Amino acid sequence: MTLGEKLRKTRIEKGLTQAEVAGDRITRNMLSQIENDIASPSVGTLEYLAQRLGVRAGWLLERDETDGETQALPRAREFLQQKRWRECLGVLSGIEGDEALALQAAAAGHLARSALDDEQFSEARAFAVQAMACSRRGLYSDAGQELSMAEVLARCAQQCGENAQQAVNEYRQVYLSAQNGVAYHLLMARYQLEQEHIQAAEREIWSIVDLPEQNRAEYLVLRGRIAAKKEQYENAVLYLQQAEQLDNLTRLLRRELYRCMELCCRETEDYKQAYEYAAKQLALSEI
Repeated sequence: MTLGEKLRKTRIEKGLTQAEVAGDRITRNMLSQIENDIASPSVGTLEYLAQRLGVRAGWLLERDETDGETQALPRAREFLQQKRWRECLGVLSGIEGDEALALQAAAAGHLARSALDDEQFSEARAFAVQAMACSRRGLYSDAGQELSMAEVLARCAQQCGENAQQAVNEYRQVYLSAQNGVAYHLLMARYQLEQEHIQAAEREIWSIVDLPEQNRAEYLVLRGRIAAKKEQYENAVLYLQQAEQLDNLTRLLRRELYRCMELCCRETEDYKQAYEYAAKQLALSEI
């Protein structure tokens, strides 16, 4: 650990700001340069900083290689639980590893949200970028976190009038990749349909604006089922036939599709087709 790293780590652990440590002797900017190992303090300045931090000057100069991930992670977890987001980031400075990255992503995400609420848009943007980068680099990548930070970036862009269209487009792409909204509406449509709440199911379906290709099969099957419930059998068959042609139709959806197609064919007196779809259901059971 360098002198600058130890200074910054000690200051953060004691809950002090740079201005409080700098006092009247040096500027906050000079302290920032020392903490980032851009500038080296004189002996007198080092003794002054040690006094402000309540530590020995000699201890600050010692190269401490033992205070790595093993000691940093427990403190970071504690800071995170206490909602001391900045301290959490500070103690993890320079620490890699999947858990460290996940903790950094969480802390930076909270700071991004807080900065946005306080109209500190530059800071919100910086923390959001940091949170997304940490989340993507680690094993515990969080799609929800990435979506939340993409929203922060879009809102900052809108407020500042800088590349708002690009930021909104990127948010839309992250949203579609996460599929949280689409999956929610499909699940709720299915639930409402099974409860015989046809209009509610239809509202859920119409709430889907941008449909990812991987959700198209389920979407079409549900559209078909809703049309069948409304006794619009010909429309239902059209939706179901489109779904049947897709390559990513799962076994679960195939059974649902065949059952609905059998019903529609019987209601339209196409008994041959109804028999064929009944047979397809039986074939699925034998697999």
